Amino acid sequence: MLYVSNSFVPYNYPLKEAKAVFLGVPFSSTSVSETSQYGPILVREALRNKEGFAPLLKQDVLDKICDLGDVEVVPGSYELTAERIRETIDDIKAENPKAFLVFVGGEHSISLAIAEALMPKTIVQLDAHRDLRSEFLGLKHSHVTWAYWAKKLLGCDIIQVGTRSWCEEEEQNKQLVRSMSVDEIVKEAARLEQPVHLSIDMDVFDPCYVKTGLPEPNGLKPDDVFKIIDALKPKSMDIVEIADRSLPSNTGFLAADLIKRALTGSKEL
Repeated sequence: MLYVSNSFVPYNYPLKEAKAVFLGVPFSSTSVSETSQYGPILVREALRNKEGFAPLLKQDVLDKICDLGDVEVVPGSYELTAERIRETIDDIKAENPKAFLVFVGGEHSISLAIAEALMPKTIVQLDAHRDLRSEFLGLKHSHVTWAYWAKKLLGCDIIQVGTRSWCEEEEQNKQLVRSMSVDEIVKEAARLEQPVHLSIDMDVFDPCYVKTGLPEPNGLKPDDVFKIIDALKPKSMDIVEIADRSLPSNTGFLAADLIKRALTGSKEL
């Protein structure tokens, strides 16, 4: 069952015909960034005002999108929300297995449910934090445990870029993932096992560019992340932890630029 509502594009392509599918996941129950639930709204508004034309491709990369709206999340319950995320993704894949999938949260815990449904061979995580705790405040599933459980449950290769803050447990668990610099991931991109899922926590950026719940200094610049997207050409992506409270949102517009950049480089487009 598709647990969705809402939409943003002027003409919503039928799911079967769309080159890209947009799905909001406004879940924010375990993060200090409570306003991340508004991420889908902020990014939709930015995309609505963003020019979709890509000069190098000489085409509009935003003109064949199906916006399925938002997953109907269950506030306070990661488990029930994750079940709805997985079921919704399964139905999307059954209807259109070739579409580029874009998920906008919400907090970073949603990336585990997304990965469970997509089963990528490689996850590239752009994040200020490692998210490698086995539990947090008694919770198995939270915004700071998802990468740990993705590795434990899926066994996929997880590559982290931009991490610069972690706890003692995460230091002990660092062997579960590979850490790379921007230049290293760009150089390694062509050799990664496919399919690749890209997970972007907006706190990977320096705080001068974004509003997030857990800002960390000395973050990446937008051009760093654009280079990574160009090199990876991922098959799917999620963007999480947007903490703006009002429109227009600089963080939302940057997220929209990331989506446009991913669509520009997608082989499907």
